[in-house]
Amino acid sequence: MAWFDDPISALGATENVFGISDIFLILLLTTALCLVIARTYRLTHSSTSYSKSFVQIIVVFGVVVSMVMLIIGTNIARAFTLLGALSIIRFRNAVKDSRDVGFIFLMMVVGMAVGTRFYILAVIMTAFVCLLIIAMHWMNFGGSTKKEELLKVMLPSKTSIEGTLSKVFASYLSNYQFLSTESTGKKGFNWSVFLVTLKDKAKTGEFVDKIKEATGNEVYLTETDYLVN
Repeated sequence: MAWFDDPISALGATENVFGISDIFLILLLTTALCLVIARTYRLTHSSTSYSKSFVQIIVVFGVVVSMVMLIIGTNIARAFTLLGALSIIRFRNAVKDSRDVGFIFLMMVVGMAVGTRFYILAVIMTAFVCLLIIAMHWMNFGGSTKKEELLKVMLPSKTSIEGTLSKVFASYLSNYQFLSTESTGKKGFNWSVFLVTLKDKAKTGEFVDKIKEATGNEVYLTETDYLVN
């Protein structure tokens, strides 16, 4: 039974750091708090960069951080060993939304708090920050009064975007900005992505119809779920 009560000592460690009950408590509490944060992220996400894998990995990230903090404890040697091991890791995926960075740090801090057994602090911090994020989202805190939408148009690769769409844009848009060109997976065609501001929201359907007439291809406009095949 000694191994279950003190696994670290049983494996030859010189100090009693934690027991099996501590491990399960930390794993379960961190998972629960990280799932709450992930749910908050989903509820308040409004940009086009949403990623299911990102939501899943930040939950796992929080749990891993809590275990790392439990392993390190107050042992400086372990901390430097872990730092050296992590320094060889390179992450090549760029974070598309600065808001995502905030959630990554939140998960990390929660994992650190639970891993160092500041349970009440972790619960209070998670509840407060999640409620703060939801409140700011609900109040549109920091939001722009401009009603912009994302327009995606499928065009042949060699088509002049300005020549094809300029007349329609001039008639229906008060402002537009070309963002990027994305692959459609269809040979010879690309998605052209624009940030647009309609002069009259009531003419959204008419605007999309005109784009379809000009291009003869698929058109997608956000916030309206207006899809033309």
